[in-house]
Amino acid sequence: MVCLTPMSPSFADLYARFEAPISALDCGERCAPYNERGVPFCCDTRHTIPTAYMAEWEYLQANTDLWHTYQAPDPAESARLAAQVPEGQVLIECLGHKLCQRGFRSITCRAFPFFPYVTREGEFIGLSYYWEYEDRCWVISHLEVVTPAYLMQFVTTFEALFTAYPQEREGFRQEGIRMRRVFGRRKRAIPLLHRNGKCYKITPHNGRVRRVEPQAFGLHGVYQVVEKLPIDGERS
Repeated sequence: MVCLTPMSPSFADLYARFEAPISALDCGERCAPYNERGVPFCCDTRHTIPTAYMAEWEYLQANTDLWHTYQAPDPAESARLAAQVPEGQVLIECLGHKLCQRGFRSITCRAFPFFPYVTREGEFIGLSYYWEYEDRCWVISHLEVVTPAYLMQFVTTFEALFTAYPQEREGFRQEGIRMRRVFGRRKRAIPLLHRNGKCYKITPHNGRVRRVEPQAFGLHGVYQVVEKLPIDGERS
């Protein structure tokens, strides 16, 4: 089991410092209509399954009945997913978005769809997103809605986690390498919400960053289609 060190913040502290919503509006209301179950994609375990650090799981078990360990309907699928879970973490599932207790959302729930972008050299420079969800997550198509408070709290929370779990920095460094490999093959620049509050595009093959406006990242999936519909002149 991976445990927090005595000098590390508790998960109660981490939750308290990472409570800002991603945006001023409810992004779940924007994506749910495009999920056949009418559920925000980030709250639907058919699309994404949260994990919790073992110390975090102990904290949740002691303080709420919101969560239980996740079990896939198919045992083979359960085994496959379990093999992908980082060491010292566990797959969890909540009672459903309508029963959400926001104060007890896991760190992965609060962070989604973002992950800490760590350069090849190991520097944590900001946020990028799990690109596998580009076609579903409304926020990914509307990065301009991400608030400065959310960005700041994300950064300070993961700085604390990297202190408590040094291996996490390396894990996210590897995720950045994987993203550069994928985006390089697709000849795409990587979106970055920098910890300085500005937006950049990263050139995958050399790591060069250039400043852009958040709208420069474009729309994905169904949101490309919805943008062209006459909905009171608003982006949807």
